[in-house]
Amino acid sequence: MQWIVGAVVLAFVAAVVSGRVPVAFVVYTFAALFIFMALALFFAFSRSKKHGLLLIGISYAASAVLAIVLTDWWPLVAGFAIAWVLRAMGLDSAPEAVPDEQAQSSTNGDEKKS
Repeated sequence: MQWIVGAVVLAFVAAVVSGRVPVAFVVYTFAALFIFMALALFFAFSRSKKHGLLLIGISYAASAVLAIVLTDWWPLVAGFAIAWVLRAMGLDSAPEAVPDEQAQSSTNGDEKKS
């Protein structure tokens, strides 16, 4: 499977370098991926109200919009670097722990009464 993914990536890079695929197509594709990541982070922020998710989502969205407007690749790299720095600072918190079975059964009223 790794060989197949590597071959596809190598073929894509070769097509871009040779000029058969315009660089704008690559920029727009990655900008669309950044917009989807930003939307997912905005949805996660609406659920958890953790402001780090909002900041990371804004950095992804702003870099995607700037890359689309300028049709250049460097805003995507800058936005990814900013998001990575924000995660390194701890603004992207760890997922919440799932409660154990005893806590779940007590909330459902299934615990045994003695």
